[in-house]
Amino acid sequence: FIHPLTSMSFFQQIESRSESINSLLCVGLDPHKAELPSDAWEAGEKERCEAAYQFCARIIDATSPHTVCYKPNAAFFEALGANLGNVTLRRVIDHIPADIPVLLDVKRGDIGSTAAAYAEACYDEKDGLNAGGVTLSPLMGWDSVQPFVTGKYADKGAFILCKTSNPGSNDLLALSLRHQPQSQPTLFEKIANLSQAWSTKAATESPSTSTHPRLGLVVGATDPQALSKVRQAAGPNVWILAPGVGAQGGDLDAACFAGLNEHGSGMLIPVSRGISRAADPALEAKRLKEGINEARKNVLAAQSTRSEAGQDGGGIARYQKEFLEFSLSEGVLKFGSFVLKSGRTSPYFFNAGLFSSGGALHKLGKAYAAAIMASDQLVDENGKVIFDVVFGP
Repeated sequence: FIHPLTSMSFFQQIESRSESINSLLCVGLDPHKAELPSDAWEAGEKERCEAAYQFCARIIDATSPHTVCYKPNAAFFEALGANLGNVTLRRVIDHIPADIPVLLDVKRGDIGSTAAAYAEACYDEKDGLNAGGVTLSPLMGWDSVQPFVTGKYADKGAFILCKTSNPGSNDLLALSLRHQPQSQPTLFEKIANLSQAWSTKAATESPSTSTHPRLGLVVGATDPQALSKVRQAAGPNVWILAPGVGAQGGDLDAACFAGLNEHGSGMLIPVSRGISRAADPALEAKRLKEGINEARKNVLAAQSTRSEAGQDGGGIARYQKEFLEFSLSEGVLKFGSFVLKSGRTSPYFFNAGLFSSGGALHKLGKAYAAAIMASDQLVDENGKVIFDVVFGP
């Protein structure tokens, strides 16, 4: 018997699973030392590996009704031991129900025969790990990604690192690029743009029955501004994996506002420790799924309100979008259900009083200035303002 999902491409499986269970939750499987009984860890490799398998199996069994896909991190299994670590990883993957995609978190990034060997190890059903998709570093270019999404792996998929959730990601990924169009001012935006081009290239080289992009993007939920820029650069059909909600401090509402597409989809929220360390992993997974869905509902409500007011999101100027993203990151703009002083219920609340630091007020002033310069009523045909003083609170 071949399960229907196994005949789909990886991102078809992600989309189908997401729609069928109404979820964007991705559950990480990270059996690091701190998560396992100390006596099992000290006893030896066999005992460590069995404890890791039981740890992951317990999470899978508890959370499967709520998760779109599972994301085992290969490093934690490799650390279990050279003899049985990968064997345990394959046992865990085999334990995952056939209708739930498996995203293997390996962050590979090499070229030529080395990349092809990595792909074989990750994907092969008989002697490899039998994953459906992987995470990759794109910094060595297309030929480091190609073996994972072409040829006999044309129906597999990969999330490429774009703007990760760690603070050090700014060291490289946020650098501005010279001699690039204005739409690609940073390295991470260039990567987002390349993901579309590479998916098209893969489909041309190795056609398949799926029209879904073969590449998604990893963008930290800790940086809503980057999430919004990546969504704009990559388009609505590319899936984004957005780690960082919870332990790393990412705000769920801000991430959803910035990263979801116009259908309230196209983004996975991975959670590992928040579930594994919960007293009841099943209940926590359900709570997280419902919380994500509430954030999705709020985003769609805000989009609807904006549409009714004749303000199409596609027509928002760059300075307006950047201001909204900054307001979200500062906690000034929130989505939910708020009863205003007038008694009217609003899907959002804007508390300008939270712009309290010098840096925040500087950005607020820049946004006001940009709004003035974009106004036909306040600026003449020569680009000069038609007033002398701005007065206000």
